[in-house]
Amino acid sequence: MTVALGMNGIGGVFVCADSHVVTQDGLVSSGYKLGGIECGNATFVIANASEDGNAANMVSTEILNALAKSSTDRLSIESAIKRTMEAWHSGYSHNKPPSMQFILGTRVGQQHRALYFCEPPNTVLRKHIEETIAIGVGAQIVEPLLPEVGPLLLREALIRAAYLMYRAKKEHVFLKGSETDVLVISQDTGDIHQMTRQEMSEAEAIGPDVDFMLRYCYLGLLGQFPSADQKDFLKSFRKKYLESKKKADVIKFPSLLA
Repeated sequence: MTVALGMNGIGGVFVCADSHVVTQDGLVSSGYKLGGIECGNATFVIANASEDGNAANMVSTEILNALAKSSTDRLSIESAIKRTMEAWHSGYSHNKPPSMQFILGTRVGQQHRALYFCEPPNTVLRKHIEETIAIGVGAQIVEPLLPEVGPLLLREALIRAAYLMYRAKKEHVFLKGSETDVLVISQDTGDIHQMTRQEMSEAEAIGPDVDFMLRYCYLGLLGQFPSADQKDFLKSFRKKYLESKKKADVIKFPSLLA
């Protein structure tokens, strides 16, 4: 299993995943683990993390197809997902099915957005609008860093997601060297926007600066005597913070406007 995130932002809801696909025999290759569909007044995007990337991509497609044929009220959405996952899971009556999890982002009408955590055979859990979902082996790395307040503006939410993906890739051997794919549902139009890997790579490049600031703050708070004059520390901290802020301020996502 790898890593995927689902987040709400002011302006849209999105899912993202790394680009490493694990086959059932344990081989790792580069691939794509997202999907999306626009149907009537509803739009859906999905990300997966699994021990068998090919099987998870297949189930993701089947979930989207089932949603496209169902009604768009909450109960119908959840029932369509459960039926699809149960049908796939029942095919493994004599063998243990590969582990897989999904994050589904939805927009029904202009105002109704949601994120769902899904896991075969029949777990479908709608999350609060302010919650971020993390799945896969990278989840244990990023969960302590997940925001407790929100949602942020969409651009800032994407930057935060980029940092979380950077941390997961940095700290888990299965994720090293992978890229990040993102699908965003526009809150205004319901259109699906695909961020480029280059855009996410540039956003993830701020990661080492954030790590440095966290360590620097930690050492400043806990690494000096209580009576020590911290004016020099605060001066250098401010200088480094402003340097890093300049880097963050120039991060752009042109694909949001495409």
